[in-house]
Amino acid sequence: MIYGKIVLAGNPNVGKSTLFNSLTGMKQHTGNWSGKTVGTAKGRFKAGGKEIELIDLPGTYSLITDSAEEEITRNFLCFEEFDGAVILCDACCLERGLIFALQTAQLIPKTLLCVNMLDDAEKKGIKIDIKALSEETGLPAIGISAAKGEGIEELKAAMLKLLEEPAPEFIPIRYPKALENAIKALAPAVFEDFGFKTVFPVLRVLENEHGFALELEKCFGHGEKTASEREKAILHLADEGIAEEDIAAKIASCNVFRAEEICLSAVSASRSEHRLKDDRIDSVLTGRLLGIPIMLLLFGFIFWITVSGANYPSAWLSLAFEKVGTWLEALLSAANAPLVLKSLLVDGVWKVLGWVVAVMLPPMAIFFPLFTILEDIGYLPRVAFNLDRGFKSAGACGKQALTMCMGLGCGAVGVTGARIIDSPRERLISIITNSFMPCNGRLPAIIALTSMFFTDSSVLGAAILTLAVAFSVLMTFIVSKILSKTVLKGVPTGFTLELPPYRMPDFGKVIIRSIFDRTLKILWRAIIVAVPAGIIIWLCSNIIIDGRTVLGILSAAFDPFAKIFGLDGTIFCGFLLSFPANEIALPIMAMGYAGGELSELGSMAKTAALFSANGFSGITALCTAIFFLFHWPCATTLITIQKETKSIKWVLLSTVVPLITGLSLCFFINIMSKLFL
Repeated sequence: MIYGKIVLAGNPNVGKSTLFNSLTGMKQHTGNWSGKTVGTAKGRFKAGGKEIELIDLPGTYSLITDSAEEEITRNFLCFEEFDGAVILCDACCLERGLIFALQTAQLIPKTLLCVNMLDDAEKKGIKIDIKALSEETGLPAIGISAAKGEGIEELKAAMLKLLEEPAPEFIPIRYPKALENAIKALAPAVFEDFGFKTVFPVLRVLENEHGFALELEKCFGHGEKTASEREKAILHLADEGIAEEDIAAKIASCNVFRAEEICLSAVSASRSEHRLKDDRIDSVLTGRLLGIPIMLLLFGFIFWITVSGANYPSAWLSLAFEKVGTWLEALLSAANAPLVLKSLLVDGVWKVLGWVVAVMLPPMAIFFPLFTILEDIGYLPRVAFNLDRGFKSAGACGKQALTMCMGLGCGAVGVTGARIIDSPRERLISIITNSFMPCNGRLPAIIALTSMFFTDSSVLGAAILTLAVAFSVLMTFIVSKILSKTVLKGVPTGFTLELPPYRMPDFGKVIIRSIFDRTLKILWRAIIVAVPAGIIIWLCSNIIIDGRTVLGILSAAFDPFAKIFGLDGTIFCGFLLSFPANEIALPIMAMGYAGGELSELGSMAKTAALFSANGFSGITALCTAIFFLFHWPCATTLITIQKETKSIKWVLLSTVVPLITGLSLCFFINIMSKLFL
């Protein structure tokens, strides 16, 4: 039986997910950028033998909403039922967290202040007087270091005490006398019409915050008495020299000044060497001169490790699948299985499955842990900072850089990640161009093509892959600019981007999280698609109509069209039939060239020879790689786009825009090759 419900809220990047995991044992993924969590998560823990439900809310800087995350948190705190709130603050920037905590305390009587990352603050020369913090706010306060598990038991005891004892005596914020009088006059009407008992909703009604007004009307109706009393209050404030449009700014400034006063009493800081070191690193990594080159070199280094490290395990997996396939074929022969069934299972399902696993697993198993280390260190927000200027010039939002990073793992994740972008117009630009980033299904294919046709050097291969990703970013800028000047006109908005302190990652957690949360999850998705795809590919390669296979008929039909763009019919069929998942495009091409039998599984040299024997040149490989970068999103991503936008119009545009981009680039490359080569 649940003894009580407590919500966990705070600014982005203060360690909420880490604390939530520590308390509940659940594996809620953590991130270093604003809006990483876009929904609530629930878990349970025990304190004093009593079970408490903990609800993790999206990170937000304010309850005066500016984005989808802030709206989720604000609406939950205002309109849902629970028994208390824990507001988590970062000890390294307590003032910012206190602004949000003061807003919450004006809404939730039972509020507990929890200051996290005391260890990081100490390294930076910052000392927090928890007792003084509690005395200044009138709220219970506690200090912890969630990542190290320090103070967790004390926090559990404080949360239980919060549930058991009466609400603390929060020290109210002082407002100008005219505002105080307006608040007192308006409060009874708000309490009567909407059932609130705290000052926060009165402040929001007084300043006429649009989003909150809509939620009030949706939940309680218009509130005639409140509307009437507000008009009187506004007239009174006008007589006192306070214009209606200035009310929100005055209320906000009082919250900020109060947070500053509290910090002056509770925080002492010295400019530590650790803090100076972060500033010196940022002056290089986010500097105009070296920020972008270092970013490219860093990603190039990751791609080099991925390319060079993937070759041996890929070959080993290929050999293992080939041996198991031989055993499976012998087992089916011993069981007198029909030849058709044996060919379907071995030459179709097993070999396609083996190709997908052998080609995909090694690069993902290397790339995702390295990418997660960048995330945990705190570098990804610096990537967004470096790219912000480019996105602004393209009429888009700098947060799109973060959704692009998410898209490197999976296009569908990049689409849902666009929720962190506040502007609907800029969110749509991000969604439409998201497929420009090579996802986990496309990267291994591009790596394979690079290794087979351009270089066997891992260094040069990594450089080519880095240039491919950089080219994807460039095309994202160009297409975003075109969209912002045509179907999605508008002015780019600003946003707050937090640059978190650099931290040493927990390598054990990084490996576990990247393997289980990313690599195996994505691999499983590829496997469940590869099995039915293997059957379909085998059928297309073995059903003969008028002396030709179905795959051969389709390839011949598309061949004249595909050759205009430097491809051929088999390649184009590979892309069409891989619509469920990009991972199976290369196996389809290989099976098409091999006449329905994927006999050269996983051997790069033999696969390259097979492709070359069917007219696959360096220009063909380049056009194929470009088309891997720019073509329609996979089925999962398009379904996700439909769910996010609720419009078939944007699904179609998200399909057409990358397709036209890819075909145009391939056409240009093909024409230039004929003219100059």
